[in-house]
Amino acid sequence: MVKLEVRFKSSIMTIGKLAEQSGVPASTIRYWERIGVLPQPARVSHRRRYSAEAVHRLGVLRLAQACGFHLPEMRQLLHGFGEGIGPSKRWQELARRKQVELNSRMAQLLAMRRLLDRVAQCRCPDLLDCGRRFAEKMPKRLGRN
Repeated sequence: MVKLEVRFKSSIMTIGKLAEQSGVPASTIRYWERIGVLPQPARVSHRRRYSAEAVHRLGVLRLAQACGFHLPEMRQLLHGFGEGIGPSKRWQELARRKQVELNSRMAQLLAMRRLLDRVAQCRCPDLLDCGRRFAEKMPKRLGRN
């Protein structure tokens, strides 16, 4: 009888390997774990150990970042929906909210651009004259919404 030994290459990886494969720095992975965006990984001898699935989870987070999602939104994408809510439903809901936010920010940026165009034409002899000249045309409330 021949004894056959089969060895599978382990798909368990360290944080360094995960960072290399995912393109996400190890420090970012640790931070996302600490704030609850990512689940805490299994540990062996106090060292983090990740499955191959972690690379794909980080891919989802990188996609969310590229879409402009902030950390609370990224956490919601992964953990903020009930059981059985599929990925398309999650993306659709968060995308609709982000589109509303972006539309508002774009309107704000266009208003800022128009104001900058006017300020770039300034011919005031004194800085206080600018304050007098532009004050009546400024919105009452400045800053972010």
